[in-house]
Amino acid sequence: MRKLYCILLCGFIVLGVLGCTDKDTFAGANREERIIMSLEKTYPEHTFQIVKPYDKYNGNYYAVCEDEKGIQFKVHTIMYDNRYHFGCYDQYLVEIEKKGNFINKTAEIAKKHGYDIRYDEDNQTLALVIDVDHTVDTSDVTETIVEILNAAPTLPEIDYPDTTFSTGVENYFSEPEMYKLLYDFVTEGKNIVGIGDVPINQREEEKATIEEAVVEAYNSAMKNKESY
Repeated sequence: MRKLYCILLCGFIVLGVLGCTDKDTFAGANREERIIMSLEKTYPEHTFQIVKPYDKYNGNYYAVCEDEKGIQFKVHTIMYDNRYHFGCYDQYLVEIEKKGNFINKTAEIAKKHGYDIRYDEDNQTLALVIDVDHTVDTSDVTETIVEILNAAPTLPEIDYPDTTFSTGVENYFSEPEMYKLLYDFVTEGKNIVGIGDVPINQREEEKATIEEAVVEAYNSAMKNKESY
C-alpha cells in the first residue's frame, strides 16, 4: 500500500510540474519570443523569425520579422508585457498588400466608379470615400467594394485575435493592420458622417451581407448629415 501511495504521489508531482511548465511557457518567454508566439497565433499557417529585435530605430520602436517565404514586416506598439498579457500590432498584411499593388488597384477601381480612396500611411488604414452630397447608389457602392476585395492579393489565413485583457487570464496577440477596407460617407468633401468596414479577405459570396451593412451605414450617414 505504501509503494502504491508513493507511486501515485510521484505521478501527481510529475503532472503538476508538467502542468506548471506548460502554463509558464508564455510567462517565461522574452519579448522577441512573445512576438513570434503572437504572430503564429494570428497566422496559424505560417512561421516567423526575428530579423531585428524590438528596439528604437530612427525615433520609432519596432521589430522586423520575417515569414518562411522571406517577407519582412514591422511589429510595433507593444501593449502590456507582463505575466499574463502581451499585445502588439503587425504590418504583415500591409506588406503582402503592397507587394500585390493593392492600394493602387483600389484607387483605380474607386475612380472608375466615381469615388475616392484615402490611404493613411501613418495609421495604415485604407478607406473608400463616398460623397453623400451627391446621389448615392448603395448597390454601386457594394459592387465597388466587392471589386476591390477581388483585386486583393491572396492573404494568409487569419485568426483575428481577441484583444481584450482580463486580470489573471493569459492572453497574447498580434493585431494585423490593414485587415479591413473602410468605407466613409462624407459631406462637404471631408466631414465623415457615416462609416463601415469589411475584412479584405471576405468572400464575394457574402455580398448580401456587405450590401446590408452598406445600406445601414448610408442611412445612418444621411441622418447624421441632417443634424450636422
